Amino acid sequence: MLKSITSCFLFIVVCFGYAQDSIPKYTERYSIRFGIDMSKPIRSMIENDYKGLELTADYRITKKLYLAAEVGMEDKSVVSETLDFQTSGEYIKLGVDFNLFNNWEGMENMLLTGFRFGTSTHSQQLNGYAVRQLDHLWAEDLYKSLDQPQLFDDLSATWIEIIAGVKTELLNNLYMGISVRMNYLMNDKEVTNFSNLYIPGYHRVSEASPWCVGLNYTMMYQFPLYRK
Repeated sequence: MLKSITSCFLFIVVCFGYAQDSIPKYTERYSIRFGIDMSKPIRSMIENDYKGLELTADYRITKKLYLAAEVGMEDKSVVSETLDFQTSGEYIKLGVDFNLFNNWEGMENMLLTGFRFGTSTHSQQLNGYAVRQLDHLWAEDLYKSLDQPQLFDDLSATWIEIIAGVKTELLNNLYMGISVRMNYLMNDKEVTNFSNLYIPGYHRVSEASPWCVGLNYTMMYQFPLYRK
């Protein structure tokens, strides 16, 4: 009797082990994605005073964590009743994205949060400005156009961005992403009597607050590297 029970037990163990080995194990893709921020070419087409381009990339290092990078350039002109200036320069942003979304098997969509550290090098060209006439009866501003525009180069800035957004696969390996960014200006290099008015990669600078809001709309293509 004992021999029969032992034989049955060994048979069950062997069958269970075989069944475990025969079940295929699911592996996830680890990839690198490259893309472009579509909002900047769109703005370049519809706004005469703006030109911009931003390339993006991310690399999956764990199941939930991605390294991310963005590099770009912007050229922005601002003409108002009080000021006429142009800003142009390049920037780079480095950081991480963390995926909060629990995908089904085979899906690689993202509900993400993360941060970026950004830095820029740029120049400002002042073409004209308004002078406040304090001794005038109506205290009007007198606009003064410069015969020779003043160029202020070798300017720089650094900031951090807090990010929330989504990335979803539209077609095989083609992803669309939208993210909102809260940008905080840490420091910027200025010249005497002329502040940074627009910083490439950061957006319009406000004297009232170091914070500003940005929006990215990206299209990215994924290149699978390995599975694990």
